[in-house]
Amino acid sequence: MIAFALSLSLAASPWMNLTEPERRASVAKMSKEELEQAIRETPSDVLLKMSEKAITALGPYQYVMVKQERIRGALQGEQTIRTTIQDSPSAIRLEYLKGPAAGRKIIFNASVKKNEFRVREAGMLSIIPIWLPIDSELVKGDSNHTVPEAGLGSLVRRLQLDQGRAGDRLQVKHEGWTDGGHFCSVFSLPDGGKGFDHASTRICMDPKAGLPMKVEGFDAKGALIERYAFSDVKSITVEANTFDPEKGL
Repeated sequence: MIAFALSLSLAASPWMNLTEPERRASVAKMSKEELEQAIRETPSDVLLKMSEKAITALGPYQYVMVKQERIRGALQGEQTIRTTIQDSPSAIRLEYLKGPAAGRKIIFNASVKKNEFRVREAGMLSIIPIWLPIDSELVKGDSNHTVPEAGLGSLVRRLQLDQGRAGDRLQVKHEGWTDGGHFCSVFSLPDGGKGFDHASTRICMDPKAGLPMKVEGFDAKGALIERYAFSDVKSITVEANTFDPEKGL
């Protein structure tokens, strides 16, 4: 999600044409001050496009996510989920490590069933994994999103959609660096967020990786709608049963 240009006079297209290894090499030579200048001077749609390219370059990938969402008006507790993603063909593996659903495992594989996922619950219910529709009440009970919407790529596409619809009405406020070396910006949508996922979205980026490491969405009154924090993002080699709904649980 980070595009790097040293000044407004630099066109975005030369940076867009860099391969991901070339972008990383370029970023590695820049000081913190140069990185901040580049981020502040790069349009938000270009930042998102650069993030999209960084995610694609990962191939199949995995990360640990700590999420918190407001469901039916009530802010839920945090959940920690190890998430494994393959973009094409679409396949997702979710392993719930901490939180109310700890022990749950889910596999969605579009090449097997496009509209269902297979789940194995923890405890007494772990004996029999079952198939459920992607919009089942199990999912709606602790998330505003379906299983196929998991993944950094899906998240970036949702951000691109909202910011694209907002157009020149999108307002951007750059907050600066966190202690962890991520750069945070707040993107405010028009009309108090009516018709959008959020009224405002706070995105904290890892400039070297080119990836969002924390995304927070708020309503028009500033109440948290959802928060996602990502760590240990890495490319993986897919094993035979990783995305196998029958054998992988």
